[in-house]
Amino acid sequence: MAVQGDGGKVQPGQSQPYPAQRLPGYPGGPTAPHGPTAQHGPWTVPPAAPPAPPQPVTGLGNWTAGLLAGAAGLHVVGGLLMLLDAGPAAAVVLGLTSLWLVPCAVLVIVWLHRVRVNVEHLDPYRWAGPRRLAKGWAIGSWFVPVGFLWLPLQVVLDVWWGTAEPRRERRGRTPLLIVAWWVCWLLSWFTGFRLTHTVKEIGGSTFASHSVNVFPGNSPLSAPFAAAAAVLLLLLVRRVTTRQASRLVG
Repeated sequence: MAVQGDGGKVQPGQSQPYPAQRLPGYPGGPTAPHGPTAQHGPWTVPPAAPPAPPQPVTGLGNWTAGLLAGAAGLHVVGGLLMLLDAGPAAAVVLGLTSLWLVPCAVLVIVWLHRVRVNVEHLDPYRWAGPRRLAKGWAIGSWFVPVGFLWLPLQVVLDVWWGTAEPRRERRGRTPLLIVAWWVCWLLSWFTGFRLTHTVKEIGGSTFASHSVNVFPGNSPLSAPFAAAAAVLLLLLVRRVTTRQASRLVG
């Protein structure tokens, strides 16, 4: 008599839909993440505490996508004004873009954390494979120096495969949408250097200062990459939101 991954038993001759998970440290002992205590020889596997209830994502996803659309438009306008050398107008648009990106970044991080938490319900037995990072990294990955260049991507991949239908979509190569978004996001940073030269006269003396700013969309070359990254992330947010909403309801 075999024991299923959900704690039930399979009679001889019956098929088991998925292989049972094995608990490290208990040779051959299956685990029951949300079911009753499983018995296997001398070992007893206590049931794990169920995750928090799934959270709705549709409203948050729509707001996040809307702010990303606005960010893409501002990057396009700012890039055009910088190409036309419209200094004062470009400065105003860049300032507005900086203010707009604050709530946009907050909603993206909140959305990513929520969909990552929901993955624990959509894929509790990890048929999509092991998670790359714990759910707390959906927030912390963006604030790690240097690590922000790749850690958020790992979280997004966990969300993507954990949201996919395990019987219909096999885990394989990284989807092109995610690759294109992350490449544009990195290029918007690497090309976002802007040198500012300021000259002031105080008491008959002239003072010159130089500063270097690095920010996505901060240069004519960076702006199109930042706009493309915003649009691609918008598409990613909509796709993941729709999939999760459909599976959580169903």
